[in-house]
Amino acid sequence: MRKMIKWKPFNTIPEMSKIIDEIEEKKLKQHIPIIMQDLTESINYNIKEAIHDNTKIEIKYFKQGFLKYEYGYIEKIDTNKKYILINNTKIYFKNIINAKI
Repeated sequence: MRKMIKWKPFNTIPEMSKIIDEIEEKKLKQHIPIIMQDLTESINYNIKEAIHDNTKIEIKYFKQGFLKYEYGYIEKIDTNKKYILINNTKIYFKNIINAKI
């Protein structure tokens, strides 16, 4: 944290401000975690239960280097294109990290 403070005076220059913001954003990005088989089975079970009981579900997913959350009813599952639609947000199966009812 202390190292970035010395760069703050450069934020007054518009061109430098944009570059520094991009560097700080890159530092926050993560790699997609590896999902074990037992967690995959738990995710599948929770998604099936949410559909069957028509209950809300919280999906934790990975998108462009960041972990995101979506909470709501499953509107659609497209097995051909491999995605779930919740709150008009497409979440691809390969990016799902966790699912909780």
